[in-house]
Amino acid sequence: MNQHEIIETLTYFGLEDLDSKVYMGLLQTGPVSVGTLSGKLDIDRGKAYRALNRLRNMGVVTTTFSNPTLCSAVPPIEALSTIVERKQDEITTMKNLTQKIVEDIDVIVKHTEIQDVSSFIIVQGRSNIYSRISKLLQKASGTVYIVAPPEDLMRMYHTTIPERIQQMKESGTTVRILTEISSEKELSFVHRLDPSEIRMGKLPSKSRMIVEENKQLIMSGTVNSSMDLNDEADSVMHTNSIEMVSNMFSLCTLLWNKSKAVEMLVAPRSKKVKHQ
Repeated sequence: MNQHEIIETLTYFGLEDLDSKVYMGLLQTGPVSVGTLSGKLDIDRGKAYRALNRLRNMGVVTTTFSNPTLCSAVPPIEALSTIVERKQDEITTMKNLTQKIVEDIDVIVKHTEIQDVSSFIIVQGRSNIYSRISKLLQKASGTVYIVAPPEDLMRMYHTTIPERIQQMKESGTTVRILTEISSEKELSFVHRLDPSEIRMGKLPSKSRMIVEENKQLIMSGTVNSSMDLNDEADSVMHTNSIEMVSNMFSLCTLLWNKSKAVEMLVAPRSKKVKHQ
């Protein structure tokens, strides 16, 4: 990976673009003052201070008590391991608290069955969206379409969604992915999701639709191509409205029937390469 790709990949560990730029700068320069670092990287000193504070709180940067203060980057293997361990601790804590919270809520809230009532929920933030999609797949019992641009599917690969897809297949539930592919890299990521079936065709827009037959629908507007899993500008609508679910499932079926299997598109490209 080049430096730009590394900075994009570090977003999966919770580093913003500026954080990654500062961290990479420190790795290349060694211990420096904030003023020197901001000058070398051509970034505002105030922004550099804020980025360094975030990085220090994450455990990937250290600072001295000298005057001026010197900043140093923690070696990558140690820094990333620290972030992963912290995330694992957070997940363990949430898992341990889940059952107690559920039991306490059941005491306070009288449980009522509302499955027949249509609901419309707006989910904000990309990480929340992928968590919502994962939950849909986990509970799905009917055929599910995932219709999305390739960059969205590439981001999904770094979530729990691939695991949910495998669980669906093991239970005999069909999951179909429909997308547009423009490169071999994008195609390889779609293959890694390993759904029941993959097809490629012309999508009506750069939006995402995840729809379970007769059950529920998650749908967004245009999805930007950023690989940031923490993009707060991303949003979707999640509904169990029978009419909307039925309409979108019919649309996905129509698009699916007009599309081509992946194998039918890969072969011609291989032949073209051989002729060159």
